[in-house]
Amino acid sequence: MRWLIGLLLSAWALAGVAGESILISTAELTARLDQGGLVLIDAEAPELYRRAHLPGAVNLHYLDLEDAEENAKSGLPITPRLAASKLEALGVARDTPVVVYDEGNGRAASGVWYILSFIGHADVRVLDGGFRQWLAEGRAVTQEAPMPVKATYAVQPRQDWAVTTDDLLRGQALLLDARSIGEYSGKEAGGARQAGHIPGAKSLPWSLLAGERATFKPADEMRRLLAEAGIPPDREILTYCNPGLGRSTFLLMALASLGYDRVRVYPGSWIEWAADPSRPIAR
Repeated sequence: MRWLIGLLLSAWALAGVAGESILISTAELTARLDQGGLVLIDAEAPELYRRAHLPGAVNLHYLDLEDAEENAKSGLPITPRLAASKLEALGVARDTPVVVYDEGNGRAASGVWYILSFIGHADVRVLDGGFRQWLAEGRAVTQEAPMPVKATYAVQPRQDWAVTTDDLLRGQALLLDARSIGEYSGKEAGGARQAGHIPGAKSLPWSLLAGERATFKPADEMRRLLAEAGIPPDREILTYCNPGLGRSTFLLMALASLGYDRVRVYPGSWIEWAADPSRPIAR
């Protein structure tokens, strides 16, 4: 019963996420920035942020939101208070409009979007095409870093997004491996203790749904690719990658944009699964 309630809550949560477009265009963002009150987050590594970023953007590398200890203990993506402390330092409160961007492929931005969605942030969107699209349009960039005013963030985490390894062993969800074919086949370990994939998982590399200039491929094309891969919109789905942020969260974001409302991420992902030599591994 607890598992069923969690699924129903998750479906409701993702339906809300997909109700308004997840993406925001460069033109829309420019208009929102002119209005003020928006926090713009660059989700790439600090060295890339320092090289050049959108004017007014603050930096929060998506991998700084990793919390392997919490993943293993509770199945949650991160300790909610830890996530809140990082956002507070950037001037983000619960009601602050947030736009996240990355270099353009959507992977890093999806990780920050996912964590914000997890702690209950309602107004968070991802810049379509990210930095590459902004540059292609000849828009201004800078190396100046703003000095945000610290905020207070009241978290309301979605406990129904918890997925432990034990849940994975008991559940009937369709597992989607968002990593590369080389990692899925066991030719590359990707930094994990062992190479391979979770038995029964279907390979769906995240890049299959990524656009060239846009964050996603056109919706019709994504639906066709998913149908060909045998991934129906009414199926319960769990995505995973190596650390549980990035490729797996990109798949969640892409599927949510298409109205798939029974999708969650396995936060521990392959690194946690492969850490235990007693667990079965497929190659």
